[in-house]
Amino acid sequence: MKKITIIIVLCVFTAMIANAQHSGKSDFKASDLQNLNYSATGHEIGSRTTDCDTLRYPLTGEIIYYYMLPPGIGYITGNNSYKDKAKAEFFNSFEIGTTINGMIADFVVAKSASNPQITFAIWNSSATDGKPGTIVATATKSLNSIVGDVNNEQATSVTFDQPFTVTGPFYAGIILPTGPGDTLALWCRKHVAGYNGTAWEQWDNNAWYPFNHPDSWGDNMQTTMTIFPIVCQPLGMDDLQANMTFATPVPATGIVNINAWKTSGKHMIDVYSLTGKTVYSKSFPGSIANFNIDLSTLPKGIYILKLNDGQQQKSQKLILE
Repeated sequence: MKKITIIIVLCVFTAMIANAQHSGKSDFKASDLQNLNYSATGHEIGSRTTDCDTLRYPLTGEIIYYYMLPPGIGYITGNNSYKDKAKAEFFNSFEIGTTINGMIADFVVAKSASNPQITFAIWNSSATDGKPGTIVATATKSLNSIVGDVNNEQATSVTFDQPFTVTGPFYAGIILPTGPGDTLALWCRKHVAGYNGTAWEQWDNNAWYPFNHPDSWGDNMQTTMTIFPIVCQPLGMDDLQANMTFATPVPATGIVNINAWKTSGKHMIDVYSLTGKTVYSKSFPGSIANFNIDLSTLPKGIYILKLNDGQQQKSQKLILE
């Protein structure tokens, strides 16, 4: 079993010890250090649209993180001297047909020496006994960018190039950096008796284990990490008629044509990121039924467009390439 303790002060993780994973046992202690951005009432990561939301956000309970006791080095929820390859969360509550469009991850530690691209991934549960199987969606972000998010006390968000339609249980997580001095660790829910943990990890031999497995961190590590898939709900028939395509081309490279309707008021176009942030907003005279908007300054990814004249509203998903 791996050796652990709850963090008391922010550790500097500057070296890796080339130990393989093994069985062992050690006590661990709790500290008062906590991520106060999370609470029983929660807080917003931006404002939500009616189309998309984040799974399992916010976490309840005390949000902390763990580091290993000597002679081990590193973090339970990130890089450590056992050379863990990936950390992921198991999700078995979902709506069939929901699409996973991206992910939000809240890191407590991020250090960059070589600035690799960090992969955020969705795994299906096709492996033996429902363990993580095939990667079905990915996105990348530079480690330097994540370091900036941590320094600004912000969560990191990514958008998948191709959304994944949920058909069964799945795993969402990150593939850890491997370069010397490149380090990541996530916040997680403090272990309490009676809580059923959902955290998983991939070992250096590619095998997957839940944190609470006897050969991993053990029964005293029932936890959940701050990993939140961004999901969009499927549309019903009435919604499909109300949300027919009004923006072309799809996908687009910058200039988007809006095919609206004439109205006595104004047309309002709002563009949202999948985290709910308004990234573009502009109005047009209601007497104009066709007009163009320039979204070339926005990063590549998936967005939600909303067209509103004060009486009726349409929404559409748009991919920028």
